[in-house]
Amino acid sequence: MMLMPASAEFAALCQSQLAMMTELVGADSTAVYLAESWSDQKVPNLLPIAFYPGEPDRYSLFAAGKALPEMTKTSAALLGQPERVAPDAASQEPPLSTTTEAADPPNPPQRLAIPMMHDGGVFGVLVSWRTDHPWRDTERDRLEECARSLTLACVLDQRGQWLKSQMSSLDQVQAQQSDRFHELLHQLRSPLTALKTFGKLLTKRLSIEDPNRRLVTNMLREGDRMQELLGYFDETLQAADDSREETASTVPLLLPADDLGSPSPPSLTASTGSLAHFGGALTLQPLMIAAVALPLVELTQPLAEDADMSLEAIAPAEEVPVLADPKALTEVLSILIDNSLKYATPGSQIWMAWGYARPELPGLMGIILGDTGPGIPPEDQARIFERHYRGLQAAGEQEGSGLGLAIAADLVHEMHGHIDVVSPLAELSYPLPAIVTPACQHGGTAFIIWLSLADAAMVERSP
Repeated sequence: MMLMPASAEFAALCQSQLAMMTELVGADSTAVYLAESWSDQKVPNLLPIAFYPGEPDRYSLFAAGKALPEMTKTSAALLGQPERVAPDAASQEPPLSTTTEAADPPNPPQRLAIPMMHDGGVFGVLVSWRTDHPWRDTERDRLEECARSLTLACVLDQRGQWLKSQMSSLDQVQAQQSDRFHELLHQLRSPLTALKTFGKLLTKRLSIEDPNRRLVTNMLREGDRMQELLGYFDETLQAADDSREETASTVPLLLPADDLGSPSPPSLTASTGSLAHFGGALTLQPLMIAAVALPLVELTQPLAEDADMSLEAIAPAEEVPVLADPKALTEVLSILIDNSLKYATPGSQIWMAWGYARPELPGLMGIILGDTGPGIPPEDQARIFERHYRGLQAAGEQEGSGLGLAIAADLVHEMHGHIDVVSPLAELSYPLPAIVTPACQHGGTAFIIWLSLADAAMVERSP
């Protein structure tokens, strides 16, 4: 067992306790020594931590760093009851005082050494001296109680210093990781800028009638989206750096009552108290679903065609606005479409439709993203929105992190909505589009996003 050096606060506590106990039991001098290490095979070095009164006086029977005579016994003997130790010739030391007037005490000092023990380990020893009369049992009990209290304080002091050391090491690791992330982020921007430049040059060389022009346009859109996400990445990383530096700063001894049990650090929490996504809190506003869904479907259709699938948007005859954040809703729908493209089989149909009502919960509108793929097993549906949960898909060849649906669910909840999953399609309570044949209804999956309708006043106030 190795002990860290005692902190200044622990030394001050020992000094105050020794002053009180020395006066209380009528001792001439009292001291606390801590062991640098302890084992059955090695005699520990004892380091002086506190003395009262003052520095080691002439009653001290050993100097700093020297072992007590009884400390050379086996550890089993030391762990027994403390006993009064009679001085021997070898232990008689000359006075430590530098004054020539000092003289040896008229009576031999009576020394009481009490091991400071906790959980089977010896942390040090409390030693008290006096010359006028032997130690009484009540005085011994008080010194033993003081030793127990100082031992517990030593344990807490050691744990606190260990935690401080661990936090310092962790802070260094996090600082190195942060530097690495900043470097990678910087390196990612260069090829992204080059790809966008190449795309723009290619667009100029393609005629408006060229079918490949749409692919290049979609590529540029995705480049803009990636650049925006990298910006959010940079902001989030900087917020984490600020929070880490704030945490590493000096913590006050006592926190105000308002700070106790406070949630996330201010730098990682939006001013509204909501979770921060995409660089800040979501901004809910009246929004037509078609404004988000139609461009997204058009952008993703080439990917569906390449995977031998079909993707289409089915808009209602009359559309009403919902309360949503445009970027967050785009991300949610993108995740669901990507999920269908990843797990549906070739020949599957994927569709997005909206305008659904829920009689038991008026004021909500549903957006359905469905596919005729293999579906989701019932045992996985209850946990499908958990982070890193992949269920049956984890055993397949398709790679994934299990984060997409969890992120989508979090974003929907941030927009004060909720998301449901239905599989197979035969259990869906709403009519299926004509592209879904009866045979496909035995499998397939439908995700339903429920968002609040925007009232007329909100629509009038919106830009």
